[in-house]
Amino acid sequence: MRLLRRIAGWIAVVVALVLVLGSGGGYLWLRQSLAQTRGEIRVAGISGPVRIVRDQNGVAHITGTTETDGVFGLGFVHAQERLWQMEVQRRIGHARLSEIFGEPTLQTDKFLRTLGVARAAQRALAKLDRETIAILEAYAAGVNAFLATKPVLPPEFLVLGVQPEPWKPIDSLVWAKMMAWDLGGTWSDEIRRSLLIAQVGAEDADFLMPAFTPDGPVILPEGMPTSAPSPISGQSTPLQLTTARAMFDLWATVYQTTGLGDQLAGSNNWVIGGSRTASGKPLLVNDPHLSLRIPSIWYLSHITGGDINAIGATFPGLPAVVIGHNERIAWGVTNTGPDVQDLFIERIDAQNYVEYNNTREPVTVINEIIKIKGADPITLTVRVTRHGPIISDVSDDINETLAFRWTALDDDDATLRAFLNINRARNWDEFVAALRDYKAPMQNFVYADVDGNIGYYAAGAVPIRRNGDGRLPVPGWTDEYEWVGYISFEELPHIFNPAKDYVVTANNRVIGDDYPYLLGTSWAAPFRAQRIIELIEQGDKLTVDDMRAMLSDVVSIQARELLPILRNVTPTEPRETVALELLRSWDGAMNGESAAAAVYQSYYYAALEAVFADELREFFTDIYRFQNNFPALALRSVLLSGHDEWCDNVTTIDVVEDCSTTLAQALRKGLATMATLQGENDLTRWRWDRVHQAIFPHNPFSQVEALRGFFERRVPTGGDTFTVNVGPVRIREPYLQYNGPSYRQIIDLSNLANSRFIHTTGQSGNVLSSRYSDFLGLWQRGEDIPMRFDTEVDGERLVLRPTP
Repeated sequence: MRLLRRIAGWIAVVVALVLVLGSGGGYLWLRQSLAQTRGEIRVAGISGPVRIVRDQNGVAHITGTTETDGVFGLGFVHAQERLWQMEVQRRIGHARLSEIFGEPTLQTDKFLRTLGVARAAQRALAKLDRETIAILEAYAAGVNAFLATKPVLPPEFLVLGVQPEPWKPIDSLVWAKMMAWDLGGTWSDEIRRSLLIAQVGAEDADFLMPAFTPDGPVILPEGMPTSAPSPISGQSTPLQLTTARAMFDLWATVYQTTGLGDQLAGSNNWVIGGSRTASGKPLLVNDPHLSLRIPSIWYLSHITGGDINAIGATFPGLPAVVIGHNERIAWGVTNTGPDVQDLFIERIDAQNYVEYNNTREPVTVINEIIKIKGADPITLTVRVTRHGPIISDVSDDINETLAFRWTALDDDDATLRAFLNINRARNWDEFVAALRDYKAPMQNFVYADVDGNIGYYAAGAVPIRRNGDGRLPVPGWTDEYEWVGYISFEELPHIFNPAKDYVVTANNRVIGDDYPYLLGTSWAAPFRAQRIIELIEQGDKLTVDDMRAMLSDVVSIQARELLPILRNVTPTEPRETVALELLRSWDGAMNGESAAAAVYQSYYYAALEAVFADELREFFTDIYRFQNNFPALALRSVLLSGHDEWCDNVTTIDVVEDCSTTLAQALRKGLATMATLQGENDLTRWRWDRVHQAIFPHNPFSQVEALRGFFERRVPTGGDTFTVNVGPVRIREPYLQYNGPSYRQIIDLSNLANSRFIHTTGQSGNVLSSRYSDFLGLWQRGEDIPMRFDTEVDGERLVLRPTP
């Protein structure tokens, strides 16, 4: 997010902060913004005492008599530790960033206000049951009880002059929907595909944006009983070039401002049955790959009250354990990657009537007021058709009228209730019953229980299209491309106690061609899933330590596949000879200290450019090279499947290059680039982690140079885009990593006390806290901390008592 570079007056802000922190009294006063972790506090809104014990790692163990008291305590703790994070998150969801950041965020606010996440959350809230609403209200009461103590606010509030408003139940639902946005960006692929078709035509676009590799693993190779296929046919339409470009620029603006919608997001999870473990009971592992940030997107907590006794990862702003275990079951999630978003091209006349099946329907018009710091408010006119909000209205450069259809904008969305019931579930049947309420984002849930059962369910709303496959925009003036329902819950992919006694998911293809419904047309490259399966199949009597080693694994199957081709070039200078020798003796492990890994990465990205940039021109420079899965799968087809015509440089008319020639040129260029970045000409002294660093930006102070070093964190790392311990490269800033394992857990169903977890930075979001980034070294080394699940936990104890 580069918004603060354009905000006037930051020099004064920085000076003010330096003065405050530089004076002893000011620093001591600011330290009062740290969470109170001992003693007693009287609060309104609880039926009895709520005990909050922070263990030696800062994990909050919250105990209340009732469920509402327990989630009240969670709200109180989240507000203590992550108040600024929660403030930014709800402002993103409500499209109210410009109230504190001014005009630089106005375009993002206009888009998100048009999208209508807050309107959808309000409709969903109105349809929730009383019990779930009571949980939301109790969580909000906990946040507001903390605010009622009139705390000294964290430094961000001081610098920006912001006062937090009371928390409301809708604020939680808004952020839940924004997390669905973060993991459901197939609409941007429709835009990219339209741009690509304009550049190279439909056939080549299909080659360059493949759905999957036919030989890659699927999550459910056994298949499952299904009904007859629903028809999928018909052609969709690419956008006009100017429209597609303007829409892509709009997507990029929203992503840069919010950090949400990163195409690098992914995850791993797997569950292994007792026949393959040393204990004879399951092991369940999960590491969701999300944008790296500080504070972490997760907060570790143990919540006890009523029917809930669950520990794991929570989202600040939400009243449930999202990933973790209770006394009987454990669960983990990865993004399924379904296509649940469509762009409809509408025909709307000057009177705001939209054409549909040769009739005229009125467009719903909503006026939204956006307040702007330092400027007058504006009134935004939002138009909504039967297909959804007209998001193209946000940009003056768009010639077509595009409505946005998305499952998360539906009126019925009880996803939060699903998570609460997962927290309460005692067995597979109750777990599956909870998932019936799950809407968005669609996730691969893996399951295990203390009785030794394992399972998998791909839960979420997936549309059934009358025609089309969702890869391109479709006409909205006819019912030919309508969503005609959702895949029934019973027919969503699932399995219980599979014969092979394990399930692996890594955003790879879910199920084979015999499945009758369209889930999606874009799956992750198969390499992470292949490596996890390889390690499970190689193992014997697997343990928690084995799972930790798997989570830390940095062997790249992609590199192993490509190396025989990449090494088969003729060197023209000594540096290339050394590089090829390093690659010949290398096993494909992306260790941080590896010189060969640095050579490979420079060579690989240069090869992508050498093979594809001549045909794609500005599309490659601006868009394609920043993707991960599509280019990797396309290059694999070029080098391993005989599509070597792509190796010819179309700009050299009188010469026909073969792949060996093109790769030799790529090696030369890649090594020169890497030598500059390494600051070292001797290849044997290179290190991959010298240039590959994980970045944990702060929102918004990473954009203020004078504050970045104080609030932001960076660490050298290994891995790459396709290793289990994922380290995707942001090639815009070679070779920095802004996405990765945001949380890791290993759950031992034979003895829950052996279970482990960790997130990226620290439990506190306050830069003055010793727990601001104390997890970072553990995370970097692949280490973890105990999931302490005992009734009594040692640590700092705070008790919330009801007011008389």
